[in-house]
Amino acid sequence: MSVTSLTRTNPVQAELPTTERLASFVVSTAVDGAVLKQATPIVLDTLAVTLAGGAEPGVRALMGTLESHTGPGGVASFWSGNRHRADDAALLIGMASHVLDYDDVSMLAVCHPSAPVLSALLATASRERTSGRALLEAFAVGTEVLIRLGQAMGFRHYTLGFHATATLGTIGAAAACARIMGLDRRQTAHALAIAASLASGLRTNFGSMVKSLHVGIAASNGQKAARLAAAGIEGTSEAFDGEGFLNAFSGGEIDVWPDGLALGAPFAVAEPGFEQKRYPCCYLLHKIIEATLALRRETGMTLADVKSALVQMPNGGTKPLIHPRPTSGLNALFSAPYAVVAGLADGRIDLKSFTDEAVLRPEAQTRLADVTVVEDDTPSKHGADVGAAPVTVTLTPASASGSSVSRTITALPGSRQDPLTDSQLRAKWNDCLQRAGGRAPAETLQRLFDEGKALADARSIDGWLGRLTEAVSAD
Repeated sequence: MSVTSLTRTNPVQAELPTTERLASFVVSTAVDGAVLKQATPIVLDTLAVTLAGGAEPGVRALMGTLESHTGPGGVASFWSGNRHRADDAALLIGMASHVLDYDDVSMLAVCHPSAPVLSALLATASRERTSGRALLEAFAVGTEVLIRLGQAMGFRHYTLGFHATATLGTIGAAAACARIMGLDRRQTAHALAIAASLASGLRTNFGSMVKSLHVGIAASNGQKAARLAAAGIEGTSEAFDGEGFLNAFSGGEIDVWPDGLALGAPFAVAEPGFEQKRYPCCYLLHKIIEATLALRRETGMTLADVKSALVQMPNGGTKPLIHPRPTSGLNALFSAPYAVVAGLADGRIDLKSFTDEAVLRPEAQTRLADVTVVEDDTPSKHGADVGAAPVTVTLTPASASGSSVSRTITALPGSRQDPLTDSQLRAKWNDCLQRAGGRAPAETLQRLFDEGKALADARSIDGWLGRLTEAVSAD
C-alpha cells in the first residue's frame, strides 16, 4: 500500500507545518459514535492486558522504586493502596501494559498503538471528572496521531533500529493528554514539539524488561510534554519538518508530511482497525503460530514426529525476532524457532508458553536448531507490506516414508480478516484479570466486561475503574 493512495488531505492543513497540522487535528477534530464504538473493545482489551501485567516481576521491581504521593494530583495504583505522581503512574501503567506483549498492534506503523496512549490517559485524566466519551475521544485522537506519523516515515523507521511503539508512542501520548487536558492549539503544538525531543527506544532491547519499560517511558514523557506545555514551556513549530522528527527518525527519507496522508479520514482505529492479539508474544510470530498449530491439528504431527521445519517470511519480517535461541521467557517472545517448537510440542500457545521453565525445558531447547527461518528478497517499504505478506511453515517428518507438509497464512490473526470473536475477547479478559491476582468470580468479571462495553455512555470513568481495581485486588 502506498502512502499516497491512503486518502485525501485537507488543502488548508497541507499548507501548515506538521506540528501545526497535528495540533489542529488534536484540538479541533470531532470523533463520531462509530469511531467510539470501534475504540471501546480495544480499550477494554488493553486495560485487561495492563492489569495482568502488574503481576510481572519487572513491573513489581519498578513499583518498588516509586515513592508514594499523598498530595494533590496523586494517581491511585491499580495494584496496591499507593498513590503515585502522575508521571510515575504513567511509567508504571505503561510498563504493565506491554510486559506480556499481549497488547494490540497496528501494522500500518508496525507498532503497538493502544498501550502508550491509554497508559498516559489513565494516569492523566481525572477519573471523577472524565466521562467515558472524553476518554475514548482522546484515545482515538492519540492513536491516530501515532499511527499516521508512523505511516509518514514508512518501514525505514523500524529498520533503522527504533522501537516504533516507544518513539511514536511518546507523540501519541502527548496528543492524547493534550486533548484530555483541554489544551488550546498553541499549547498542543508546544506539547508535540516537546514530545518530539523526548521520543526514544531501541529494538536491540527486545527480549528484555526494557522493551516494556519503553512504553512506560513513552507514556510518562508524553504526559510530561503536555504538562510542560500547559505550564508555558514552548517548542519550535518546525519540530517535525526540515531537520526535525520526520527526517531524523526516517533516516533522511522524508522531511515533510507526505501528500495524501490525512488524519482522521478515516480514523485508523475504525478502518482498518487494530490487530488484537490472540497470542501473548511478538505479533510477527502470530502467522507462524497459526500455521504451526493448523498443521498439528490437520496432520496429528507433534514435535517428536517432525525432523525439521522451515519458516518463510516477508522481507523485514524477522527484524524483531532477535532471539533464535531464547534462554528466558522474555527472549522467547521474539523467537520464531521457539514458536514452532512450542506449538508442535504443546498444541497451544498461551501465557504459560512463555515462562522461563517452559522455554528452558530440554525437549524444547534441543530442537530449536531444527527450525530454519528465511526472508523474501523483495524489500518492504511500509509496515502494511509486511502485514499483508504470507507466511509459510513447512514441516519435514522424521519418518522417511512421510512427505513434507506446508501451511500458508495470509490474513493477520486478530485483524478484521481474522478477528477475535466476542467469546475469545471475553476469555482473554477473564484470563488477564485472573492473572492479575484477584479472586473475583467469573460472573463478576463478565459483568465488568459488559459494563465496559457501554463506556461511551458513562458520565464518569471513576466508578467502573474502581470496581475493576477491586476485582483485581479481591482476596
